[in-house]
Amino acid sequence: MDFIKKMKNRELLEMSLKMLVGIFVSFLVIILMEGMIYSIELNALKDHSTSAVFYSDRTTAYCIEESEDQYFVVCYDTEEETWSATGSRLYTRDECEVLNVQTVVFHAPNAFIFSITPVHYVVMAIFVLIVVGYFVYRFVLLNKDYTKIIDNFNKTGEIELGN
Repeated sequence: MDFIKKMKNRELLEMSLKMLVGIFVSFLVIILMEGMIYSIELNALKDHSTSAVFYSDRTTAYCIEESEDQYFVVCYDTEEETWSATGSRLYTRDECEVLNVQTVVFHAPNAFIFSITPVHYVVMAIFVLIVVGYFVYRFVLLNKDYTKIIDNFNKTGEIELGN
């Protein structure tokens, strides 16, 4: 009986480690996918935007350095929650500092305010739940198999392992 308990504990430990690796990999996949979505949306805004909308009291201007003292400007209207960009026009640092906006920052907007929407959070949660659910299913099957092995051992005194 000790042999069966040790074997069960080892398999549970192995399955737990696989589950942790699976969850880690799923988070890594989520980060990479969100990074890809962020990049696609920022490039689309850069390539297909024609003019930025500047409102002095509700716009944040994100000045993203393209080359030496050349900045691409992305504007976020906090009231309407819309994004606009300057298109192919590049600004110098001095021009960025005097833009008629509420706030000027010299970095790209982070993904949490730029490209991640509530739908993304739902999809991420469902994806992680599917990964965890798969491993819970595997734990249940493993427990059933060991219950059968233990019952068989208690009845016959023999350990019969299946495939």
